[in-house]
Amino acid sequence: MSGTSCEAVVLTRTEGIVLRTLKYGEADLIATYLTSDRGIIKAFAKSPRKTKSRFGSSLEPLTHAKISLWGKEQASLPKITQSDIINSFHHIRDDFQDFVSVSKLIEIVISLIPESIPNKRLFSFLLNILHTIGSSEQGSKDALHLITRIRLLAAIGYAPRLKGCGKCGRESLNFYPDAGTTLCGKCAGIPAGEGKPFIRIHDNTIRFYSHSIEWPVHISNRLKPRREILTELSALLDRHLTYLLSKKLMSSEFLAGTGR
Repeated sequence: MSGTSCEAVVLTRTEGIVLRTLKYGEADLIATYLTSDRGIIKAFAKSPRKTKSRFGSSLEPLTHAKISLWGKEQASLPKITQSDIINSFHHIRDDFQDFVSVSKLIEIVISLIPESIPNKRLFSFLLNILHTIGSSEQGSKDALHLITRIRLLAAIGYAPRLKGCGKCGRESLNFYPDAGTTLCGKCAGIPAGEGKPFIRIHDNTIRFYSHSIEWPVHISNRLKPRREILTELSALLDRHLTYLLSKKLMSSEFLAGTGR
C-alpha cells in the first residue's frame, strides 16, 4: 500500500473579502481572503497582473467577491478559477484616511486570527464595517475609525478592559498594557506611579469606550467625543496592540511617517 494521497481535487465556491495580495513571479498573485465559510485562506491567482481585466480588479484589497477555488480539499494554496465582484469598496481605497483605518483592521485580523478556522460572525462583522465606512458622509471620521477598531477587538476577544480593576473590580484609571486591563494599585502589586508602566485615562474616555462597544457600528457616528478623548484612547489602543503583537502596526507607523 503506497503512502500517496488519494484526496480528491474539487471545485468549491465561496464568498470572500480580499485582505491583501502578494506578488508571485512576474504576473501571478497570492491573495489572502477572509471567507464566509472557511475563515482566512490563501489562494493562487494565475496571471491577473498581465492585463487590466475584471479578474485582476476582483483581486484588489477590500474587494468582496464570489470566488471559485480549484484544488484538493485540504490544499493550502488552491487556484482561483473565477472571481465575480460583489462590491469593490473602491471608495474606501480612494480615501486615504479610510484606507489606512481599514488597513489597521485587516492587519489585526491577519495577525490575531488563525487560518482555516470558519468564522461567519467575523466575516459578517468586517463586511458590515466596510459598508459603514464606505457609506459614511465625508468629513472627519476619526471617531468612526477608532470605534471600528474597538469593536473589532471586542468581536475577536482582544478588547482591553477599562471599566474597573480587571482583578477585583475596584475603580481604577490606570491601564496596564501588559495586563490588558485597568488595575488598582493593590492588584498591580505596586504603589500607583511606580514600577510597571501604565497609562492614566479619564472617566470621559472610559464612558466613550463603553458606548463604542455597546452601540451598533452603523449608528456610531452619533458619538461626538472631544479631540482629547480620541487622542487618549487611540494612544491606549496602539500600546495595547503593540503588546499583543510584539510590534507596532505597520499601518500606524506608515501614518505616523506621513505626519497626518
